[in-house]
Amino acid sequence: MQFKRQIGAGGVMFASIGAMVGSGWLFSSLYAAQHAGPAAIVSWLIATVFIIIIALTFAELGTLFPIAGGIANYPFFTHGKLAGFLLGWISWLSFLVLTPIEVQATIQYMTNFFPSLTRVENNIHHLTTSGYIIATILMLLLVYINTRGVKFMSDTNKIFSIWKIIVPAIAIIIFFLNAKGTNNLTLESAGGFAPYGWHGILSALAVAGIVFSFNGFQIGIMMAAETKDPQKNIPKAIIGSVLLGALLYILLQISFLVAIPEDALKNGWSGLAFAGDAGPLAGLAVTLGVVWVAYMLYVDAIISPLGAGIVYAASSSRVLYALSANGYIPEQIKKIDKKGIPITSVWVNFFFGMLAFLPFPGWQGMVAFLSSTMIAGYAIVPICIVALRDQQPDLHRPFRLPIHKLFCLVAFYICNLMLFWSGWEIMSKLFVAVLVGFCIYLSRLIYRKEVKENISTWKNASWIFIYLAGLCVLTKFGSFEGGLSIITVGYDFIVLAVFSIFIMYLSQRTKLPAEMAGKNIELILSGHGGIAEVEFQEKSYSVN
Repeated sequence: MQFKRQIGAGGVMFASIGAMVGSGWLFSSLYAAQHAGPAAIVSWLIATVFIIIIALTFAELGTLFPIAGGIANYPFFTHGKLAGFLLGWISWLSFLVLTPIEVQATIQYMTNFFPSLTRVENNIHHLTTSGYIIATILMLLLVYINTRGVKFMSDTNKIFSIWKIIVPAIAIIIFFLNAKGTNNLTLESAGGFAPYGWHGILSALAVAGIVFSFNGFQIGIMMAAETKDPQKNIPKAIIGSVLLGALLYILLQISFLVAIPEDALKNGWSGLAFAGDAGPLAGLAVTLGVVWVAYMLYVDAIISPLGAGIVYAASSSRVLYALSANGYIPEQIKKIDKKGIPITSVWVNFFFGMLAFLPFPGWQGMVAFLSSTMIAGYAIVPICIVALRDQQPDLHRPFRLPIHKLFCLVAFYICNLMLFWSGWEIMSKLFVAVLVGFCIYLSRLIYRKEVKENISTWKNASWIFIYLAGLCVLTKFGSFEGGLSIITVGYDFIVLAVFSIFIMYLSQRTKLPAEMAGKNIELILSGHGGIAEVEFQEKSYSVN
């Protein structure tokens, strides 16, 4: 069976917005304020510019190869099986955990009405037995929506998305109306506009959930095989969703900052606290005496994460489908039912998603790690663009980046900065996750007795290990989250620039020969249904 093209630009954009406006907007205003103070506004502006640059690189590859689970395929085209698996593994891991995290956020807010759903230890919400039961029901609901067909999923998500735009807009207006001027933005007793300097502004990108909040832009890429006229609709959808999401987040952050009562800042922005701040926006509404807004936000705190969960459940199944279609995991997982849904992938993700509730309690604890896995996935895209422009220059590219080598280097550099700012503790965990993925890949090769025939191409993926190990070393010497503060803020820009140039050079030196890259492209397209499914002219995918 083939995927069915049923979604237009609006559907893809709403899918992206539906993923972006999930649990992130409900928490990130508070956490960003605690990390950066009023300068959190600057953090959001920086993130917007960064994400737009990264999104444009996605637009080129997404329109060039509008296939399911796109990001999991690109490194296989350019650097072979091992590289493809490792980056596909990182991508799947992040999307897999995103769905239970959105469910966790829903349950955490439901606790305000049903306290028995969670128990609190060290300010972290752990699910109780009844909480696990509700989590299972909600996860099954997401499975049901995703197995009804992609059009049903898209139409359902549109309703969620419209709601999720209206409610934050109301909250923004109410917060502004109840604010007592803009004194909070420059309050000297709390440290002024930027109480923690550039360190706070930059670290907030990863650890406060800002980058996490933008993640939904790439959903359009994941749904490319089911998008009508993807050459035009995908770039429109991903850029439009980033701009709309940025406007919403920035206005929400400003309104939150100015509406905070001054007495809540008696311990500074890092000690910002008020009644009900476990659900910060609703808690602020209660503090301001606008109880009806609080109840609306509590309801939205259930709807928004579930709406994002719908999209993440769909996306994670497409990434797992791609890993199966590429031969990394059993081929039975890539089964597509008569509705065009990778049904086995959906159920496999449900099972592993339920396991994710056990080691990862609470919402905030996983955001920084998930941000790092997302950014690592982003970083591979510019590398693949540069490689493919050299390997397959004659491919028909509906969307072409201008000055692509410089643009891709800048995008790659941006990703490395954000990974560096996430700190040693996060980067070391990411490197361990990659090593676990490598062990899984190696064990499958041993089981199938295919080690010898594959090991000769591992040199093409060697740059990935050097890249991640190098970032681990740099973050250890950096000044963020567990670093030794040898590389201070300011010098890190120079060090990361040199490092980015080196890795970009190394990745291009180790890319596959043009002929092998062409064969990999043909292999993946045939694995996804062939030329007929992607509905492009034959010349679009003629390879040397």
